[in-house]
Amino acid sequence: MPAARVLVISEDDDVAGPLEALLKHAGYGVEVLDGREALVALAERPPEILVLDRDLPSEIYEQILDRLAPAAGRTSCPLVILGGGVSPRLPQGWHEDAFAALPRPPQTGEILATISSLRRLVFYRRYRDLVHDLSQPVTTLHALSRAIAQIPAADEGSRRTVQRLVQEADRLMTLLEDFQRGRGAS
Repeated sequence: MPAARVLVISEDDDVAGPLEALLKHAGYGVEVLDGREALVALAERPPEILVLDRDLPSEIYEQILDRLAPAAGRTSCPLVILGGGVSPRLPQGWHEDAFAALPRPPQTGEILATISSLRRLVFYRRYRDLVHDLSQPVTTLHALSRAIAQIPAADEGSRRTVQRLVQEADRLMTLLEDFQRGRGAS
C-alpha cells in the first residue's frame, strides 16, 4: 500500500516529536497538530490515518471526537488512540475495525504494525461490506434459478436460457463462497 497522510494530534512534544520522526522514516506524510489546530484541520478535510493522544485537555478531546463522528461508519479512517486505556470513548458510529488503543508512549514496532494492520482492514472493508451486501441477493438468485430449472421449458431456446441462468447463479455463488473462505483464512 502506498504511504498515507497521518495526522498526529498531541500537545506533548515528548510523544509527538519521536512519533513524527518514526512515521516519516517509515514513509508516511506526517502532520502534527495540537488540539485546537486539529479541530480546524478536521473541519477542512479528514485524515487518512489519525493518531490521537488521549492526554489532550478533556474538552478538546471530546470536541475532536464529536468532529470525527460524521466520518464514522464504513468510511471510518484508521484511528489510533494513545493512552486510551481499556475502552476509550470513540466517535459515535466508528467502525470497529478502524480503531486501536495503544499505551502512551507507543512502542516503535507496535505503532507501525498497528497502523499497517488498520490500513489493511480499511482497504478490504469495502470488499467485505460489498460481499455482505451482495450475499443475500446472490443466495436468492441461486435458489430461484434452481427452482426455475425445475419448470419444464416451453422450447429449446427457453431451456438454454434457463441453463445459462443456473450456470451464472452457480458461478456467482462459487465466487461468494471462495471470497468468504479466503476471508476466513486471513
